[in-house]
Amino acid sequence: MMSSKFRSGKKWLSVFSVLIMVIAFGAVNADAGKIKMKFSHQNNVFDADQLLAETFKKIIEAKSNGEIKVTIYPGTLTNSEEEAIEFIKSGTLDISANSGGHIAGFYEDIQFLQLPYLFKSPEHYNVARQSGVVKQILKEVGDATGLIALGIYSDCNGFGIASTKPINSIEDAKGIKLRCMQNPLFIDVYNAFGFTVTPTDWGELYTSLQTGLVNANDLGCYCQYIFKLKEVVNSFAVLQQMWTQKILMMAPKTWAKLSPEQQELVRTVAREAIELTDAWQYTKEREFVEVAKKEGLTVTYPDTAPFKKASEKVYAKWFKDHPKWKTWYNEIQYLDPGARMPDASK
Repeated sequence: MMSSKFRSGKKWLSVFSVLIMVIAFGAVNADAGKIKMKFSHQNNVFDADQLLAETFKKIIEAKSNGEIKVTIYPGTLTNSEEEAIEFIKSGTLDISANSGGHIAGFYEDIQFLQLPYLFKSPEHYNVARQSGVVKQILKEVGDATGLIALGIYSDCNGFGIASTKPINSIEDAKGIKLRCMQNPLFIDVYNAFGFTVTPTDWGELYTSLQTGLVNANDLGCYCQYIFKLKEVVNSFAVLQQMWTQKILMMAPKTWAKLSPEQQELVRTVAREAIELTDAWQYTKEREFVEVAKKEGLTVTYPDTAPFKKASEKVYAKWFKDHPKWKTWYNEIQYLDPGARMPDASK
């Protein structure tokens, strides 16, 4: 006959098992209603892309009351930005930050925003980013890629030129082998400045600078530090020659899972994260120019007038091939706060 002690132990074991099942089922059930997003970017955890991803994650999870969960994959989930775009299209990824230069393979007009000296200052860029021109470009990016374009923000390319010898003027560009993104517009710009554009894979840039295969790159000063390139360059010329961009993209399959309210929330949070990231990027760039000076790197401020003059043939070529860019250009220039005054003040 079974003892009362054994029956009691068996009873408690059954109760415990039921509780475990209830908890497990509840956890699965609670998770089943959540939307999980994979957010990928190609850079390391010190980059602006990571700040944007972390900001988006924190705010969207809080404002959705945990109904939207975001996991960030910095620099590891895909082998290239082109692959990331294909992953988003297939729904393997949910959100990705992609350079305008890489998106050009899907939508060439994105390169308009990367014309040299298109934006005259950070203030001009911030105003123009809200313009009808940029909104039209974002819509057309979405149409061309089949993705949801959530917004646009600054990349670290184009703030200046880091090199193994000082650049004090446009004449110093001659003979310098410069690595830039292998994008036709970028190549035209730097050839016009007098550099010798030398193809080098991003992953080989450090070694290429170290061995002299290339002598310069066009990343901002902050990026020289976070990618450790400052170990193999000794000079930084502040030119602000281009305001290159990244586009925050979402998979249509993910977008379709969201309610209208969640879609609006995603757009709002993306805008907030982008505004913070852009402001942070400018702040870090200014901060690390000063850090570079203190650490003994040569920081120069060449006269940009000759660089702007050299850019004219780039404009002529690309305006000829893309006539609507001229209209866009005029609209963007009108929005420069540094050049506008009330009529009565003129």
